[in-house]
Amino acid sequence: MKVTLEPYNPRWQDDFYRHKLTIESAIGHLLGSVDHIGSTSLGDIAAKPIIDVLVGITDQSLLDETIEPMLNAGYTYIEKFTPGMPYRRFFVKLTPLSGKPLPSILATNDVLSFGVDYNTVANIHAIERGSYHWMRHIAFRDYLLAHPDVRIEYERLKLEIAKIDFSDPLDYNAHKEGFISKHQELAVRWFLTQKNKE
Repeated sequence: MKVTLEPYNPRWQDDFYRHKLTIESAIGHLLGSVDHIGSTSLGDIAAKPIIDVLVGITDQSLLDETIEPMLNAGYTYIEKFTPGMPYRRFFVKLTPLSGKPLPSILATNDVLSFGVDYNTVANIHAIERGSYHWMRHIAFRDYLLAHPDVRIEYERLKLEIAKIDFSDPLDYNAHKEGFISKHQELAVRWFLTQKNKE
């Protein structure tokens, strides 16, 4: 299957705010912040039409307290990703592609059927606010917003990768890792420099 990229759509901002309101209603007592991240937050480049939301939890010890309220709010918990990233709880908003019911939890041994049984319309990353992993997401977004040349380079890379016919849609992300690793390190340094100027 091929990954579909769409030209920037201002509707993505509205989609983010709808998710933000839902998340604030579900886990507002645990929140430090809710931010729009990922390519749909950048304002002028093509992206997968999936809204990435960074949920800043006030303390890492509260991460597991997000799970039940987020399930009740209609999100699916991707539990199988937690062992590899224990600092994060990852949720998605799914839409059905088949007659199968949407899963509420995808556990360690569950098969991911993205693009087969369901599509993803939002990724929710719950991470302790102020931690390195929270900061790197914010830094990468702000760095790309401040550096149009890098942002356009990122778009060109994604458009090239999108031509590949993947057997696993998660392989699309693997093809971006080199670029993201390089620029994320630069972004964090830039971000910290900007903060020191304030």
